[in-house]
Amino acid sequence: MRKTVAAALAATLSLLVSSCGGDGGRGGAPNPGARVYSQHCMACHQRNGRGLGETQPSLVGTPTVSGDPAALIAWVAFGVRPPGLVRGRSLVVMPHFHWLSDDDLAAVLTHVRSSFGNDYPPITAAMVAEVRAAQGAR
Repeated sequence: MRKTVAAALAATLSLLVSSCGGDGGRGGAPNPGARVYSQHCMACHQRNGRGLGETQPSLVGTPTVSGDPAALIAWVAFGVRPPGLVRGRSLVVMPHFHWLSDDDLAAVLTHVRSSFGNDYPPITAAMVAEVRAAQGAR
């Protein structure tokens, strides 16, 4: 009887975990960019990407998100302020995410550039590696 209860509990737990994933319960792999976003960005930029008023900026249709991918990568990974990004518009300083892998940085930035009504080209791990190498050379 214990084995039957344990098996039923394991099956139920497996079903619950798969239905609560980032894929809406469809059974596929969750979007890695959405996963990184929910772990590291959502608290400030919110589920809808619109931020928190004057505290945290919106990611929707902004020049930083839509502009030069290398500038966006350098900003998110290393805090290199993109040209045209006005200082002091946010009350909180964004942390740098240089410790994320090239794949994770590319995934989350692609997620931001293709979500919240944004429709901009993806960022690849190779692009992240190129910016990372250029930053290392400074």
